[in-house]
Amino acid sequence: MKPAHASFTKLIDCYFDTWSLFTQVLLTGPMFLYRQDGTTGQPEIPRHLQAAYCLLHLQPEVSLVEVRRHYREQAKLCHPDTGGQHVDFLALQQAYEDVVEYLQTV
Repeated sequence: MKPAHASFTKLIDCYFDTWSLFTQVLLTGPMFLYRQDGTTGQPEIPRHLQAAYCLLHLQPEVSLVEVRRHYREQAKLCHPDTGGQHVDFLALQQAYEDVVEYLQTV
């Protein structure tokens, strides 16, 4: 039979492992994006495209298919024929073109 302190130590280790996994999976704050090996948990969005990614509601690891899907969803909301503003629709189009151009070159 194990001594009581060994079981307690194992319980504490399990707790910290679970909490670490929780912070890596569920929390997206910048302090939790770094792994123990020093690399980031998500790919870095280029500074000049951060606004475009935000406008299209994209994650850093997005594919071209997902970009197109998000663009079409946002375009339905922003299109002038459906009550959206023309300027907003043009900004959305420009963001889409910039992101697609970047992803095709990467």
